[in-house]
Amino acid sequence: MASFATWQDNIIMLSDSYKVSHYRQYPPGTQYVYSYFESRGCDREGWTEVCFFGLQYFLKRYLTGQVVTREKIDQAAKMYAQHFGDGTSDNPDLFYREGWEYILEKHGGRLPVKIKALPEGTVVPTKTVLITVVNTDPECYWLTNFLETLLVQVWFPMTVCTNSRYQKLSIQKYLEETGCEDWNPPGGAAFKLHDFGFRGVSSVESAAMGGLGHLVNFMGTDTVISLVAAEKFYGAKRAVGFSIPASEHSTITSWGVDGELDAMRNMLDQYPTGLVACVSDSFDVFKACREYWGDALKDKIKGRISETSFGQLVVRPDSGDPEETCVAIMKILLEQFADEVTETKTGHKLLPPYIRVIQGDGVDYQSIPKILQRFKEEMIAAANITFGSGGALLQKVNRDTFKIAFKCAEITLEGGEAREVFKDPLTDDGKASKKGRLTLQKASDIASYSPEDIYKPREGADGVKGGTGFLHFTPDGNYVTVASGRGDPEKDLLVDVFENGKLLKDYKLSEIRKRADVENGPFVNLPEEPEEPEPAPVPQAAIRPTYVTVPFPSQKIMTTAPPGAVRMIPMMNRPSFVAAPQPAAMPQVNRPASFVAAPMAGTQPQAQSMYVPSQIRPVFPMPAQISHPSFVAPAPGRPSFVNPGQPIQAPVYSSQGLQATVRPGVVMTAPGASQPAVMPQRSASLGVGFGMQNVVRVVQAQGS
Repeated sequence: MASFATWQDNIIMLSDSYKVSHYRQYPPGTQYVYSYFESRGCDREGWTEVCFFGLQYFLKRYLTGQVVTREKIDQAAKMYAQHFGDGTSDNPDLFYREGWEYILEKHGGRLPVKIKALPEGTVVPTKTVLITVVNTDPECYWLTNFLETLLVQVWFPMTVCTNSRYQKLSIQKYLEETGCEDWNPPGGAAFKLHDFGFRGVSSVESAAMGGLGHLVNFMGTDTVISLVAAEKFYGAKRAVGFSIPASEHSTITSWGVDGELDAMRNMLDQYPTGLVACVSDSFDVFKACREYWGDALKDKIKGRISETSFGQLVVRPDSGDPEETCVAIMKILLEQFADEVTETKTGHKLLPPYIRVIQGDGVDYQSIPKILQRFKEEMIAAANITFGSGGALLQKVNRDTFKIAFKCAEITLEGGEAREVFKDPLTDDGKASKKGRLTLQKASDIASYSPEDIYKPREGADGVKGGTGFLHFTPDGNYVTVASGRGDPEKDLLVDVFENGKLLKDYKLSEIRKRADVENGPFVNLPEEPEEPEPAPVPQAAIRPTYVTVPFPSQKIMTTAPPGAVRMIPMMNRPSFVAAPQPAAMPQVNRPASFVAAPMAGTQPQAQSMYVPSQIRPVFPMPAQISHPSFVAPAPGRPSFVNPGQPIQAPVYSSQGLQATVRPGVVMTAPGASQPAVMPQRSASLGVGFGMQNVVRVVQAQGS
């Protein structure tokens, strides 16, 4: 028995059963079938726009390359024979084996269709064409709508993306209205809605694509599989979503009723720097905020910020009425930490930076604005709170949320006759479809037209079926779907994305984020990440590792880059040096980035970058002052560095006790090292180890 994954990868079986029989139902002589995908509106009040996202995943995952093979045809033929009556029906040849064999033999198993679509991340009003599909081989007229079942599943990532974006609009609105836009660092709003939805969705694939739809708008997630999807299908070079250590009820309640305070203290002790979240409603969230966080552990919380480190406790309520609970908790915390509470320019109160709140229960597109409106009225800054959403973010949607439809609009017969195709049910004018070849254009691109050209729906049983006119203007008047082949292809906003098995557009998540962002949002001004050049070989003798510390090590955003590369740090609007222009050079002090050159013997140095919100201080003298540096790498990217002949007092990787005396050029292998390190100089010190301590043990390299 074939594995389920094998069946899932068989395009011939990724369709509704009835479509298998449709090849015999089109008019005789049909050669081309042209269909389109649209949102016919929204069932949520005030939602008039849709953010198009997710098609590229389906193209890459299911349609690109050779997707039809002899094995898949045989597999499908066997299943369909059983499915349609095991050959006992009056129509034993329902499965169109000849059609699939034609695709295999004539097209090498690649699908002969052309797909156009709106660039991913584009926000447009509903009731506009978003995707068009047409077969490119007249023998495969039946293929266009066979693909409907799979392509319509774009509704899911697109709807989640739009759902997330509308919540982003609410959050951004209240950040500004409570005076937080100056406080809010570039990109800060990107962490205000966190994805908790992995466990609440119907499948791993749903988690991946729903979670990625959310990451178009935000950078906070616990849905790890969405990071994999971003890398595999949307060109991400590193993690595009971030999280922090956090407790669940089991890790708190396992300490017992009388041990809750100790459990909370343990959270602060286990994660002394950086952000940490702690669920606080196991027994009494108000007592926890007043007596534990606001009294017994108050000094420990305050101590999380110092000259050399940054830390923040995030208090998490998880029950009760979200609006009332959040307001009550905020008032308690503002009272308990009143000595360091500040005000925004609008007079709204802001907790000190070492403590915040995350509301992760009952959060959706309706509750967020209610909570933030109460905050505004109670003079509480919106920046005090982050939201977490699970099922309501990824699962509380369906195809009818945006009334998604995929309809045939035109067929072409032998001899070139084009026939407009549409539906216009008398019993539901909302299901009337568009007809003919379609383009999506800006309304300003329509130079002139008469009133008769504007689409008017059918009026009653005696009205014109299909309506009149060909210009389908959006309610805001900014866009128009031009029907009946009357549009200007040069001004069509839809672009070719797929043809005959080949992907023609490969969008990166970074550009999609910019396209989808809201006004004054975190991604609007974020420059594109530059392409990394191929690293040039570096002579072994030229390698001189350098290292700088960061005042806020908990806010690391790790990456790699060759020497001289310039990277954009997430959440920042300007480039930062993350790799030295030369292997032995240090980054400039007080620049908002740092790096560690981490060469392995005989390899190109790589740099690890970190987002640093304040000063950078080197733990070593500048390279010119280090006469004979050397190194070993106990694990890839985890080197230790020391100055000749003396221990270094600094928070660097410390020794695990390995000591030795070696001659120049002798190869030393550290425990766990994948490659040894060469000591190239006559006199050098060597630091080895893992972990963060205060002293580096050294060994002396003796002259020959």
